[in-house]
Amino acid sequence: MTVPDGYFADFEKRMEAMLPPNEAAEIVRKIEAPKTLWGKIRPFVYMAAMFAGVWCMVKMFAMLGTGGGIDLSIDNNEVLSNALSDETFIYEYLRDDVSGREVLEEMYLDSISVDDMIPADSLDESLDWMTEE
Repeated sequence: MTVPDGYFADFEKRMEAMLPPNEAAEIVRKIEAPKTLWGKIRPFVYMAAMFAGVWCMVKMFAMLGTGGGIDLSIDNNEVLSNALSDETFIYEYLRDDVSGREVLEEMYLDSISVDDMIPADSLDESLDWMTEE
């Protein structure tokens, strides 16, 4: 595709002449408020806040990565030590999310058979539903 020579040379002037006048834009151009002190320093304050945020983030990641000198062992935490030594806490809060497969694996590792866990008479009663038809 080709255009006549000099077509884009005065394109802006021709386009502006074809558009209807925009009075609101002219008013805004004429009334430019002088910048206040806040308007002058705002970009620098935003940039300083951004760098402070990045510094805090890097500091936080560094603390999490190396431990930050904080001892998180259970031995030095009295509350955790007491909670983990309480049998009720273990069974109600920690053992609640253990699956049946994990229990069977633990029993296998401890050499406990299912027969040792379930009395024979209760096993016969629990299997009655399978024989009924």
